[in-house]
Amino acid sequence: MKTIAVLGAGALAKIVVRAVAERFPHDYQVAAVAARTAAHAEALAAEVGAAAETDAEGLLRHRPDLVIELAGGGALKAEALRILEGGADLVAVSVGAFADRAFLSEVEAAAKRLGRRVYIPNGAVGGLDLLQTYAMMPGAALEIENVKAPKSLAGAPGLEGRVLRTEGPDEVVFEGGVADAIAGFPKNVNVAVAASLAAGVGEAAKVRVVSRPGAAESVHRVRVSNAQMHAELSIASKPDPANPRSSTSTAWSVVALLKQMASSVVFF
Repeated sequence: MKTIAVLGAGALAKIVVRAVAERFPHDYQVAAVAARTAAHAEALAAEVGAAAETDAEGLLRHRPDLVIELAGGGALKAEALRILEGGADLVAVSVGAFADRAFLSEVEAAAKRLGRRVYIPNGAVGGLDLLQTYAMMPGAALEIENVKAPKSLAGAPGLEGRVLRTEGPDEVVFEGGVADAIAGFPKNVNVAVAASLAAGVGEAAKVRVVSRPGAAESVHRVRVSNAQMHAELSIASKPDPANPRSSTSTAWSVVALLKQMASSVVFF
């Protein structure tokens, strides 16, 4: 049985912690949950008999085999190296932090040196296996479009205080590269960073963010092509009621990853 620690105690962390306890009682044990607000960590940890901590250093005292990060890009950048150096593998959900290529290189080098692994789940979009296939072939081109309700985008730095209309036609609020997209919309376009890394195209990926008044679902569209083949992937999901900027599928992709890691037969 592998021991898991969870960094974060928000809506997505709750899905993961509860699913691990219910679905994988013989494969994983949640040993600890950490959150900046101790009461939040304590409430979630109590559900599964885990310890409550307030940072990654506290989690590592429980000697987890795997730490699952569900606390945001800032937490990932602050704690990733500490987690790897503490002897745990890492599931990095806030993959937008890896738009900082210097940080990504540092994490890759540390994982290789320490014999650890960093797992990036599919998150809200899926298809990272297909994009990795394209990465093996030369000349991949990648476009990512995110269509969200105005409330899901509200407050993003890239809006620079702009108030999005709640009625009428779509508004294109961003078009550009991956690094600028994640800087402007850090809670909304993790999928763009994950897709660009999987496809091996980096900043060459084109990102478009659209606000759609009245939208009940968030839509992620990925278009990838090279000289031999092309593909389009479109996924629509309802925002998490507890956190409109996140999709519950992000949490379930972590649960699916854990299933793969515990299985004798692995799908790619």
